[in-house]
Amino acid sequence: MRVQDTHGSAGKVCVYLCNRELWVKFHQHTCEMIITKQGRRMFPTLQYSLTGLEPTKQYNVFVDMILADPNHWKFQSGRWVPCGAAEQLPQTGRVYLHPDSPNTGSHWMKQDIVFSKLKLTNNKNSDGHGGVVSIVLNSMHKYQPRLHVIEVGAPGEQKKLLTHSFTETQFIGVTAYQNTDITQLKIDHNPFAKGFR
Repeated sequence: MRVQDTHGSAGKVCVYLCNRELWVKFHQHTCEMIITKQGRRMFPTLQYSLTGLEPTKQYNVFVDMILADPNHWKFQSGRWVPCGAAEQLPQTGRVYLHPDSPNTGSHWMKQDIVFSKLKLTNNKNSDGHGGVVSIVLNSMHKYQPRLHVIEVGAPGEQKKLLTHSFTETQFIGVTAYQNTDITQLKIDHNPFAKGFR
């Protein structure tokens, strides 16, 4: 399913959400992602594919997270309800560069681009110890992941090529799952959710 076209000198660049069906299942119940001080990997993972890049040009691919709405949320009587204004975080802590960056268009197009090592944390002092970079978020806030693909030009020169977000990948950051439907979906679909079995 093609979801985004952008027109540029390279023609049409399209981005696909590879595991969209899984994301939709979670989105129907308002997806939740655990955030911890040490950082926790996302499930479902962000998994994309790209077409239309110039095969020999170099690109950086990264994800960032923005607030999906201006609200602070709470889980009450079996559903999520807004309960005040969202707390802003500095933009610097919410970017994750894919470890294959920079790389050629042919590299990015030959396989799915999976952000399996991306971790979410509530530690505002997180600085990527041991090479692990975590995205800093607030719990009980709703976030929208965005994919960015930037062509790398001459030294110091970069030009933006594509930014895209999929509404079905929105989630609320939590320190413990609130909705039992989400807990069950994680158990059913995540092979690493051993703690709940």
